[in-house]
Amino acid sequence: MENELQRHLRRNFIANMGDGTLWLFGFSFLSSATILPVYFAHLSSSTLLLGLIPALLDVGWFLPQLFIAPRVERLARKKPWVLALGIGERLPFLFLAAGALWLAQLPSAQAVAFFFVLIAIRALASGLVATPWQEMIAKVIPVQWRGRFFGLSHSVGGGLGLVGSTLATLILARYPYPTNFAICFLVGFVILMVSWTTLLWIREPAQPPAAPAPTTYRKRLTAILREDHNFRTYLVSRGLGYLGGMSLGFFAVYGVGRFQLGDAQAAVFTAVMSAMGMLSNLIWGPIGDRRGHKLVMEWSTALWAGALILALVASSGEIYYGVFALIGAANAGFVLSDLSIAMEFGPEAQRPTYIGLSRTLSAPFLFIAPLVGGAVAQFWGYPWLFALALALTLASLVMLRLRVIEPRAVEREA
Repeated sequence: MENELQRHLRRNFIANMGDGTLWLFGFSFLSSATILPVYFAHLSSSTLLLGLIPALLDVGWFLPQLFIAPRVERLARKKPWVLALGIGERLPFLFLAAGALWLAQLPSAQAVAFFFVLIAIRALASGLVATPWQEMIAKVIPVQWRGRFFGLSHSVGGGLGLVGSTLATLILARYPYPTNFAICFLVGFVILMVSWTTLLWIREPAQPPAAPAPTTYRKRLTAILREDHNFRTYLVSRGLGYLGGMSLGFFAVYGVGRFQLGDAQAAVFTAVMSAMGMLSNLIWGPIGDRRGHKLVMEWSTALWAGALILALVASSGEIYYGVFALIGAANAGFVLSDLSIAMEFGPEAQRPTYIGLSRTLSAPFLFIAPLVGGAVAQFWGYPWLFALALALTLASLVMLRLRVIEPRAVEREA
């Protein structure tokens, strides 16, 4: 098995990198942090409903992962599941592109309902594919290469995302609503389908599953949460961090409204985030490989706190761009470290279960956060939203720094 994995390492590295980079390129036309919220603002003025967009996307990605983990542990190959479920994850954007022109002619309630049905389908499909995809990555990319793999993939993807954001800016500025958004969604879907084709090149040797544990799966989950104190503390810290991210879907809408910017600025914000993500990933990957992903997460949390502070004090649109620069660097670190560190808790045979626990138990925080954020923004205003998010982010940082031990250090001590 080890010889097979080493023989195909370069091929698998490049194929997975192709998927990751093109995925980020496609999502520069579909950004849930900028373009989708600004598009939704044309359908409804409700900030409560606006907060439902990231809530559905996040809970859809996180919640199903634990429930599918037992099945993934028994799979000799994960790639067939990744390919099959990956189609379902991408198709909703095709329907969103086709429906954008139609939705503009419908009453607001019907347009909003159709929009959220597509978002929910995409969210659920992403959650079903998430565990087999992560386990496939962990299987074909050795631990000493994962930080550089994610860092390089996200850096190159950020560069392509910068190109995509520039094109999206031109599209949104040149064409009237809703044609501009329909074109963006269609272009994003096509690129995502190209990213799917790169998965066909992955070589994943079959691996006999580990012998089933003598205890029931529920008892095994309870034992992990009861006995693995470090993992449990990490989950609490991340939960606070996810609550601190309640403002993500509101930054663009707040900036466009406060500084009287046009719809095209949503793509400019995406471009700034992509550029900073591209640059910072070149740093995050090597740091994570050499010093551990806990450190990357700490620094990323601090940068997120900085973005919230800047959003509170920014006095012009030019200064407000700095918010998205900090978000880009922080999000790059979050994605890289959160994907990688979950693969390092616990024994290898139980890796899908640890991944599933770290995702599914985070789902309630991710679902509640943007809904609370939308309510706070609607009744008290955006500054109060950013202030509450800042307090929760700082609490997460303190717990992560003082209470969580780097998983690799725990493994060495054991």
